[in-house]
Amino acid sequence: MSAGALRVLRAEMVRLATSRTAWVGAAMALIVPILRVGASAVAERARRFEAAAEGREIGGLESGTGWAMLVDGWRAGLMLVTALLLVQSARTVAGDRESGVLRLATTRSASRTGAVVGRALMGPILVLGLVALTGLGAWCGAALLGGGDFGNLVEYGDELFGPEGVSLIVEDLQRALLIASLGLMSIHAFGIVVSSIVPGPVVALAVSLAGLVLWDVFKGSVGEANLFVFATHAPTFDDSSPMVEMAKISRGMSDGLVSDLAFRTGLLFPAAEGLLFVALACLAVRRARI
Repeated sequence: MSAGALRVLRAEMVRLATSRTAWVGAAMALIVPILRVGASAVAERARRFEAAAEGREIGGLESGTGWAMLVDGWRAGLMLVTALLLVQSARTVAGDRESGVLRLATTRSASRTGAVVGRALMGPILVLGLVALTGLGAWCGAALLGGGDFGNLVEYGDELFGPEGVSLIVEDLQRALLIASLGLMSIHAFGIVVSSIVPGPVVALAVSLAGLVLWDVFKGSVGEANLFVFATHAPTFDDSSPMVEMAKISRGMSDGLVSDLAFRTGLLFPAAEGLLFVALACLAVRRARI
């Protein structure tokens, strides 16, 4: 890694830390999961109240209800993170090229490749920070509004998944978060390459969003082949990431486990495609007039 790329990375971190917009985004990443958990808790209580008023018995978990609330909130937060990453990555190269900052960086502190790599390195840092922040919000919401019951899943007096049920949920949640995080890093890299090609940050954001929306529309028609595309593993607007399966298993559905195929492809393809996007962005900036 070149010294120029590290200087650009430090500059990007300082700019992000002093940006009011960035702090607003961080606050939203914390608050949205709490609001999502609150909405789920209100809906569940309304469902049970209605059933009681009508004299009906209602099914559902008797223990371990906090897991579903946690996953719901975390998943909602990560879908917001997808949008925040696109906004940030679309601004990077295209916005700095438009303002002249990119030209200044390449003449004083870094090569063109270093300028792109330094901005791309913000992706993993942002993803890890935002995943942790949304997780904190989801946990707070589940603990305060969702009952805070993180025991084993029990329904009709029967313990689901056996005595090691909690360990199974935690292990699968870790797998799902790992794959979702890699998918989000590739989303950031996708925004970087689009920002390196198209003129202006607004156009870059529009093209990036349009690309994800189009993939969400058509990915269902290609079957399991969609697992070879990076965006499938990220919590996009029509979510098909492993967090969808976690929403099932946290409610006691045994068919909600993250499959080995989804896990293997999620480990490999988002990372490989993300690196490819960064390489293409470097090539585009090296050949562009800035």
